[in-house]
Formats: sequence, C-alpha cells, structure tokens
Amino acid sequence: MSTEILSPAPAQPDSDPLDKITVPPRVFVASLASIALVVGLVLGLLPVRVSTLDTTATVKVSCGNTLGGVETPRLAASLGNPERPILAEYVAMCDRGIDARALPAWTLFFGGMIGWIWLGAVRKRKSGVE
Repeated sequence: MSTEILSPAPAQPDSDPLDKITVPPRVFVASLASIALVVGLVLGLLPVRVSTLDTTATVKVSCGNTLGGVETPRLAASLGNPERPILAEYVAMCDRGIDARALPAWTLFFGGMIGWIWLGAVRKRKSGVE
C-alpha cells in the first residue's frame, strides 16, 4: 500500500497579469493619434529658420511657417534690405526649407485627425463577446 499524496492542480488565474500593466488597443491608438496631431500642429506653426550666406557670422533669419509661406518683406528687413538677387536666393532657400517641413508636419497632423475620426466612428468592442 503506497501512500501517494496528490498535489492539487495549480489554480488558474482569473485574469491575465499583463492586463494590469498594458493599455487597451483603443487607448494606444488614441495616444498615438494625439501625439501625431500635436507634433504635426507644432511643426506646422513653428517658424522655419535658415542660416545667412555670410560665413563669418552665425546668424539665422526667420522665413515664416508652413501655413503662411515665405514672408518676403519681413525677410528683407531682417537681412538689412539686400539687393534683389540676394533676396531672391534667400526666398528660394526659405521656400525649400518650408517645403521640407510641410510634408512631415501635415502628414502627422492629418494622420492624427484620421486616428481620432476612426476612434469616433468605430464601435468599442464589448469585453464579454469574442
């Protein structure tokens, strides 16, 4: 007669322990959409600055932002009213700088907006139904 002690089966946890430290997918999408929206808006509104052509001075001039484009009178005033060919070169540099910032700024901004529209349009899944 052998006396074997049967150990009880380990108790199954009621819920997944990772649920306590992870965020639901909907909250994750909302946070990503919010961050993209804010970063895109900030990139779109901050002024673009370019360095001057003078290599002896490290001066930067403000060109404008992605909404308004190049502000030529303001640019000319900050440069000390240079001749037309020099001003045209600065306007071209500013235009290239604004174009380079516009694509990521507007992509992030509209991507965030689409994310928030999706969150509003798609129904939340019930937790009990699979």
